[in-house]
Amino acid sequence: MKLQFLTLCLLIAGLTSKAQTIFSYKDDFKKILEKSKDTSDGLCYARLLTRFEKNDTTLTDFGVLALMIGFTAKPEYKPYKDLEEERAIYKLNGDDKYDDALTKANMFLVIHPLSVKALYEKSYALHKLNQEDSAAFYGYQGRRIFKAMYFSGKGTKKETPTFALGPADGQDYIYKFVGADIGTMGDGKDNEGNFLDILEVKLGDGKSMPLYFIIQHAVEKMFVD
Repeated sequence: MKLQFLTLCLLIAGLTSKAQTIFSYKDDFKKILEKSKDTSDGLCYARLLTRFEKNDTTLTDFGVLALMIGFTAKPEYKPYKDLEEERAIYKLNGDDKYDDALTKANMFLVIHPLSVKALYEKSYALHKLNQEDSAAFYGYQGRRIFKAMYFSGKGTKKETPTFALGPADGQDYIYKFVGADIGTMGDGKDNEGNFLDILEVKLGDGKSMPLYFIIQHAVEKMFVD
């Protein structure tokens, strides 16, 4: 318990530090998105996905972030519609139906390889089925996504929000990566009018802080669908 608390304190210290990330949603999102479509570019989506699925340890957090951004241009990217399927996988694990959860997660990840919820639920199902090496493999992929989110922006103010692919990813980020509970949940906009999820992180001893997650791309996709 002491180690978990220390880890949380160190992460929160990083979140509240003055260090800025090198990613700006306003300046970089569309540029990276265009690069992801160029098969000759180092940020080509297909190239990055191959490396990600092999757990290439030389793939940087920026590379994973670029991969996530590239996925927003795919026709399979339907962040609000996909919530139902992700929750169904979660429920199967909750009902101790690990084989069914694994089957459903495998099918979902074929066309949604960056679903952090599905990756973690697949890892959990494999763990419960005593397939520890495979569980660690997919758990690592889930953590890579969270690290890329952390790289994108610390999220402690709306000027440096954390990038999230889906509308529920911020919640999983707080529960699994930050290791904290969530208080109030709301939304807002940054200075450019981009949509933000605003989640209260409960730190204990009555203390809390807001984290901002930018999901403008998800909202735009919802209206297109």
